Amino acid sequence: MTNPTDTLIVDTSTGKLRGRRMGGVHAWLNIPYAAPPVGPLRFREPQPVQPWTGIRDATRFGASALQPPLIPGPLNTVISSSSQFSEDCLYLNVWSPAADGRKRPVWVWIHGGAYDLGGGSQYLGHELAKQGDIVFVSINYRLNAFGFLNLGGLFEDERFAHNAGLLDQVAALRWVKENIEAFGGDPTRVTIGGESAGSASVVTLMVMKAARGLFHGAIAQSAGMSLHADWNTSLDIAQEFASQLGVGRDNRDQLWSLPAPLISRAMQRTKKTRPEGLTTRPYFDGHVLPPSLKDARAIPTPNIPLLIGTNLDEHRFFSVLRLPIMPLKRPRLANLLTRRLGAERADKILALYPDTERGLTDLGSHAIFTMPSIHFSEQHAQHAPTWRYRLDYPSPFLGLGAMHALDLFLLFPFPPGLTRLLLGKPTPELEALAQRMKRHWLRFVREGRPEEGWPAYDLETRKTLLLNLEDELVADPEGERRRAWAERDVMPS
Repeated sequence: MTNPTDTLIVDTSTGKLRGRRMGGVHAWLNIPYAAPPVGPLRFREPQPVQPWTGIRDATRFGASALQPPLIPGPLNTVISSSSQFSEDCLYLNVWSPAADGRKRPVWVWIHGGAYDLGGGSQYLGHELAKQGDIVFVSINYRLNAFGFLNLGGLFEDERFAHNAGLLDQVAALRWVKENIEAFGGDPTRVTIGGESAGSASVVTLMVMKAARGLFHGAIAQSAGMSLHADWNTSLDIAQEFASQLGVGRDNRDQLWSLPAPLISRAMQRTKKTRPEGLTTRPYFDGHVLPPSLKDARAIPTPNIPLLIGTNLDEHRFFSVLRLPIMPLKRPRLANLLTRRLGAERADKILALYPDTERGLTDLGSHAIFTMPSIHFSEQHAQHAPTWRYRLDYPSPFLGLGAMHALDLFLLFPFPPGLTRLLLGKPTPELEALAQRMKRHWLRFVREGRPEEGWPAYDLETRKTLLLNLEDELVADPEGERRRAWAERDVMPS
């Protein structure tokens, strides 16, 4: 007779792990997928894990990547992760019904947080693993200055990896390919998914050579590659950061020995010189990523199924809460459109968005999230199955509406008080919406398509599922405005 504790011990390529039971499934937490990126490995490409002897405890969450606080109060839970933060952060978490030799579909989740905040421990995977009979994986990756600062370009020094945070994600996917079978998963049926910066990471991985063959389906919730920086912007940010530390070419080696909190504080001061917009984010480098957004969009995406969409009122999360990581006011958005698209195109677009609160919400949501998402859908749907959604269910809290990140509270078990605050009083209709959404997502992970009744997106009908207390299937819901954008994305500077 098998001892039930035996199934909690798994043997990976680098050593044995002991997990624990959580919510009706088995969980293995804080598993190293790369060597700690500290000391001489700071700013470098992720390196292999050193094997260990004995059985490593994997029953508790570890630290998330170093990050600053963003906003006080309960909403910090949406984008922050835990009270533990460390430069030693390259770990992932696995939830599985059992490590029993079965080959279940795998869902790898990449957290959001503007490439500045968040962690894998935010997203508890036990409910989805149990409901869908899948293996759920959440990962950490390096953030802010440690993951997305163009020091290699600034100093012309190859020791500083380009887009180290994205390379971390690739390393995590390689770990999954090599090890997930030991947890009851199928390495040939891996779906990557993410929201916000996690979604931008998903579509970016779809055009990265280093990630090819590591996943077989993709879920992209709210964001695209237009959030990334161009080369010159990334150099400007790196130069400001170096100036804050008093570091130049002659003394750049001290960046490997400076205390991590000092680097974090320098990054915070750098942000203050750029009061609106993302400071640290992936950048087009011509090495890890293509040289430009135009080049990235020209790369054929892999022939895999894609589930992609946005929320109706994305921008209200930033405007109502006054979070300056996105352009908040109409003049700033208008200036961005004019600089990126030219005055004639910008005027045509702006004419379709009235100078009202509703108009600002739509303009900000479309510029940063909706249109880049639609444009990526158009590209992918020409050769691979694609499904589009839009979440329309409105949060009653502070008039936030179908704000950025609200979809997460329909998929994951966040603290009940916060979930109720953002989604409203639990009702059978609200629970039914959450369950429909989970069933669509889980069937996509299992079979590469959502539930029946949701047709694939194509360039003729553009059928889009509007998720609400009563779902609605609509053809081309952004029609006139979509045509005005004419497949053009804007990149916040």
